[in-house]
Amino acid sequence: MSTRWILAAAVTAALVAAGAGARGGEDDEAGSFWMQKKLEYSENILEALAREDYPAISKNARSMNALSQMEKWVRGSGEYRAQLKIFQNANKQLIRMGDEENLDGASLAYVQLTLSCVNCHKVVRDRSSETTLRAR
Repeated sequence: MSTRWILAAAVTAALVAAGAGARGGEDDEAGSFWMQKKLEYSENILEALAREDYPAISKNARSMNALSQMEKWVRGSGEYRAQLKIFQNANKQLIRMGDEENLDGASLAYVQLTLSCVNCHKVVRDRSSETTLRAR
């Protein structure tokens, strides 16, 4: 898949997400799009790590990086954006380690990336819980 196609898909997704956000459905509609794509890329990265396929590690990490760059423009609160920055830093390290063909470094970066996902979802769940409690 070419970089242009990935970028075009990310731009299209951002426009769709922005429209969803304007309608108030950003968290449900766009959130599920972003998470599905990140999950797809992260599964591909894990497979590439297991196979020691450095081009696939770098390619999927770059795709995830492009997606997260678009995502930061259309989603999230301050705390969400802080978590996204941690995610992006781990992802950049993953790209660098894949390019350097450093399996141990790429594996560690993948673990850091995964931890950033878990922590971000904690933030999102906590925010959802607070919103639900305030609505009652």
